[in-house]
Amino acid sequence: MIFSSLAQINFLSDYIAFRSYYNANHGTTHYGDLYIEGGSTGTGWGWMSCEAGSVGDWFHIYGDLYVFGTKNFVHPHPTDTMKVIKYIAIESGEALTLARGTATTVNGQAIVTLPEHFKLVTSSDAPVTVILTPEEAPVVLYTKEKSREQIVIGMKDCDFNEFGDVPFAFQVTGVRDGFEDEEVIVDIAEKAENDNISAKRADYNEKARALTKKMNSENKGNRK
Repeated sequence: MIFSSLAQINFLSDYIAFRSYYNANHGTTHYGDLYIEGGSTGTGWGWMSCEAGSVGDWFHIYGDLYVFGTKNFVHPHPTDTMKVIKYIAIESGEALTLARGTATTVNGQAIVTLPEHFKLVTSSDAPVTVILTPEEAPVVLYTKEKSREQIVIGMKDCDFNEFGDVPFAFQVTGVRDGFEDEEVIVDIAEKAENDNISAKRADYNEKARALTKKMNSENKGNRK
């Protein structure tokens, strides 16, 4: 299935409708419906499979996405119109969050305030880790304090006396809030049921489901 940039996929209570806008008045052509076989729990779970397809606009998923291949983004090649640049998403056994950047020590130390969004999506129940890379001088930097809000960096005294303040790069990694207990090795027959997830994750799923419906409704309204 191939859809243009004006395509719309409507996820309804028991089926998916495919439409495409074809004129300035936003008239639609109804390509057809796809019905999903529901799960045994009565909670609306189901399965959909497709050999190949393309969606030229937005696509919202309020649950998990299982991919046997890679997850890529494709960027136009700046000098060769016959090529694209394909980057592949980093894989991990955890649902990681990341903040990175550069800073410079002041009098042998640095306090780096992390972005607010990092705290908002990062769990307070999982450890935060910090990677530091000093630049321009072979000094020893270390993490004195760390949290979701900030990191405090120190420098070895003898290095500061010899080299003074130095710029450095940092990377702070946490775990996504509500996704701390993700299982890596799972039974192939395991089903997506609420009984298998934490209370925090179940609450998140309900909020995500409501938000997805709201976003889909607003996008649909904007195209009328």
